Amino acid sequence: MTNKDKSIHNLHQARTSHIRWVNTIKLLVSGIHVTEGSIELNPTDSLFGEWFYNEAMLFSLSNSQMVLEEIEALLLSLHDKYMKIYPIYYGEKKKTLISGLLGGKNKASEHEIALSQRYYEEIIVLSDKMKQKLRILESQMLSMSEEKFDAVAGFTTPVVNETLTLKIEEPVRTEESSYFYGTRGR
Repeated sequence: MTNKDKSIHNLHQARTSHIRWVNTIKLLVSGIHVTEGSIELNPTDSLFGEWFYNEAMLFSLSNSQMVLEEIEALLLSLHDKYMKIYPIYYGEKKKTLISGLLGGKNKASEHEIALSQRYYEEIIVLSDKMKQKLRILESQMLSMSEEKFDAVAGFTTPVVNETLTLKIEEPVRTEESSYFYGTRGR
């Protein structure tokens, strides 16, 4: 498996982890219990974020820079939208005396549930845009030759053509040539 194939595979794995992240949010806003730590809050803590900031950003020096900037903006927007859903389900709410005595859970109100579903719909729109940008990035990666891919991704150091390097020889100094007379020399 070449470096290019591995990178394409990693992109597919990152896309899959992003889809799982979105689906977990769907479960949460649908009323299914999701443990608090199963949805990453910070974009760099998610599997997608790790791939993006560690591997995908290697291509920011190539023709993929604009796509990567758009993906990053979408990633940050997605996590921002989730940060608006998070307190609805995991934030501290005031318990009533009866629910506190009976050990009841904090329940989101109907208004909060409707609000979280609207945020989830916005997440879906942003996620679809990001998946489209990932397809563009994948096509850009596939269109690169193996040599260019390895050089751009930093897998190999580019070989400098020896014809481009300058070889400057030091002049041989004799005792006579190093002695000057006056301001202009001899």
